[in-house]
Amino acid sequence: MGAKRVGVGEYLIIFSAILIGLAVADLSLSLHRLLRQGREIQWHPIVPLTGFIVLCLILNLWWGLYRNFSQIDQIDFITFLPTVLMLLSLFLLAAAVFPDEKLEKGASLKEFYLDNRVQFWGLFASYLVLVTINIAIGGYQRDWELVTYFQASVPNTIWLLACVGMMITRRMIWHWIVVGLSIVVIAGAWFSAQLTQAAAG
Repeated sequence: MGAKRVGVGEYLIIFSAILIGLAVADLSLSLHRLLRQGREIQWHPIVPLTGFIVLCLILNLWWGLYRNFSQIDQIDFITFLPTVLMLLSLFLLAAAVFPDEKLEKGASLKEFYLDNRVQFWGLFASYLVLVTINIAIGGYQRDWELVTYFQASVPNTIWLLACVGMMITRRMIWHWIVVGLSIVVIAGAWFSAQLTQAAAG
């Protein structure tokens, strides 16, 4: 008997796994370098928390792509392109969470976060735009009604506006509110989610 032919969906899962694996590796390595500085720097909890949010996004995207790609036999390139851009934006987001280089002795993570907020939240906003585009493409393929499009896009639109606000303001109270709400939303989704094999056929 010949070897089993690898389907289009399986190729896409492998491709996605490579980019997602790189994002997790970069996030982990950057955190490792930061932890090695120990008491040489002034720590602030908002940076590790934003790192945790990005990790959750990576895990959510990975499982969502697995479920979507497991059920397809073909896909147009133009339909797959937003997914590629979404993966790239998530990789860049993971790379932007923690400092790329060793911080100077006595440096403040809070100041790093505030100085880095435009890049981080800008990439976050870009990721949400691409997620919304992918949802719209999926809805078009499923012949959604307009109200379904609206309901599916509202949460990401609100989150997107919050990201834009975080790019503008340096007031930590607003950053804490958005980060805290993001964690609550992610936790709520996780508690109601099940990791099950995608249905075949």
